[in-house]
Amino acid sequence: MMLFSELKDSDIDHILKPINNLRYAENALLYSQGDQENKVYSIRKGYIKLIQTQSNGSLRIVRLLGPGALFGIEALLDKPHRHTAISLQELDVCRINTATLKQLEREKPWLNDKILSHWEQHLSTADRWISELSSGSVRSRSLKLLTYLKEVETDRNGIETNTVRFFSHEDMASILGTSRETFSRTVSELKDKGILIQTNDKHIYQFSLPIE
Repeated sequence: MMLFSELKDSDIDHILKPINNLRYAENALLYSQGDQENKVYSIRKGYIKLIQTQSNGSLRIVRLLGPGALFGIEALLDKPHRHTAISLQELDVCRINTATLKQLEREKPWLNDKILSHWEQHLSTADRWISELSSGSVRSRSLKLLTYLKEVETDRNGIETNTVRFFSHEDMASILGTSRETFSRTVSELKDKGILIQTNDKHIYQFSLPIE
């Protein structure tokens, strides 16, 4: 659920700086790792990738976020952004100044609970990505990533689904810390075994976890 969906016009018509509704094209840069800004974002539609620059200079996607997600929340602690945020597709977001958000938190205590919930979700997802997507064979990690994306689709649709939404092979390889060629080979093997079946939408696949 959107962070601000339960706010009424009367709740925000007195704030000095408005909540901005913004649209970004695919592959648009929202902010870069190390940027210091006083704004927090909430996704209305679309997906973003959070990219972290490693100590050796390589780039790694460390999170995918979709509708309802809050990001850039380190700004609430006056900290620079830990990641670079880039849209994966056309994106609609709400952007709010941190001072305004803190003002609303004081007036609407339930907002604080929702923000804490987003913090917890970020930590939970980070733990899962570290434990499931950073070790094991590329095939094993690919299956775990597809399982995660299947859960994302279920959450997005509100009903159980057996489909996954693919992003670019380059992005998905970056999530797994492997090469695009290796990931593409793995996807071809999964197609050959009937684990992945492409639908009429080239970005959507039916996915059935194999019994092993």
